[in-house]
Amino acid sequence: MNFLNRIFISLIIFNMMCLPAFAVLDIDASVDYEIRRKYNPNKIENDLLPNLPDKLKNDKPLQSTEDFTKPYNKQTQTSTKTTQPTKQQVITQQQTYKSYGQTLALKRGTSFTIRNISAITDKLTTGTKVYFKLPKPIKTKYFTLPENTRFVGVISDSHTPQLTGNGGLVVIQIEKVIINGKTQEVSGKVTKANYKRIYFNNIKGKRKYWSNLAKSITPGKKFNDKMWKTTKKLAGEGITFIFSPFTLASGLVVFGANIMASPVIAIFSKGGSISIPADTAFRIKLTEDVTIYN
Repeated sequence: MNFLNRIFISLIIFNMMCLPAFAVLDIDASVDYEIRRKYNPNKIENDLLPNLPDKLKNDKPLQSTEDFTKPYNKQTQTSTKTTQPTKQQVITQQQTYKSYGQTLALKRGTSFTIRNISAITDKLTTGTKVYFKLPKPIKTKYFTLPENTRFVGVISDSHTPQLTGNGGLVVIQIEKVIINGKTQEVSGKVTKANYKRIYFNNIKGKRKYWSNLAKSITPGKKFNDKMWKTTKKLAGEGITFIFSPFTLASGLVVFGANIMASPVIAIFSKGGSISIPADTAFRIKLTEDVTIYN
C-alpha cells in the first residue's frame, strides 16, 4: 500500500470516529432553537431583572466648566499668575517693608514726655487739633522714635471760666502719631501739663470761689477801717466825741452786711482761665495697646 492510500484510509477512519460528536452538536442546536421559538429571551430579561433606581435614571451626566479646547500649559500659566506673586512683586514688597522699618508693640500705660508746638487756651473750640513734638529721641534695641516725632491731639471738650468761681477747661485726646511722614492711630491722654498733675485728663483753670469770697468782703472791710479811724479822731477832739458812736456803728453795720452778702457775690464771680504757652512740657499716657512702626 502506497503512501497516498494510507492517508485516504486514515481520513475515512477519523470521520467515522467524529460522527457521534457532530450528532450531539445537532441536538444541542435543536434544543436551543426550540427554547428561542417558545420563549422571548428579551422579555424574560425585562421581567426577571429589577428596575434601576429612579435616582440613577434621572441623573444628568457630569459637566465640567473647564475649557479643554485651550492648551493645558497655557491654563497652568494663567493660574500661576493669579495665585503666586511674580518675582518683581516680591521685590517690591520687600522694599516697601524695609522702608517702614521695625515695629514696636506698646502696652497700655506707656508714657511719653512731649511739648506743644503752639499755645493752648480754653478758648479753643471742640474738635480743634493741637500738635506736639518729641523733644528727644527714644531708642530701644530694635526701634527708635526719632526726635521731633509729631503727636496729634484733638480738643474733646473746653470752656472758658464760668460763674461760681469755676475755672476754664481743656480736655485733650491724643489720637495720632506721625513717624517719618507716616500717620498712625494711637489713643492717649494727658497726665501732666507743665509738670503739674492732671486728673481725669481735665486741664482745669484755677477755681476761685473762696478767693473771690474773700475779695467780696474787701469793700466792707475798707469802709469799716475808715469809720474806725474817724471814730478815734472824733473821740480825741473834745466835744465831737458824741458823734463817734455813729461812725463806729455805721462801719460795723456795713462791714457785717458785706460779710453776709459775700457768698452771693462770690457766686457771680468767675474762675481762672487757661493759657499754656508753646514749648510747654506735657506727659501723655497710652490708654490702649498699640503697635507702631518707623
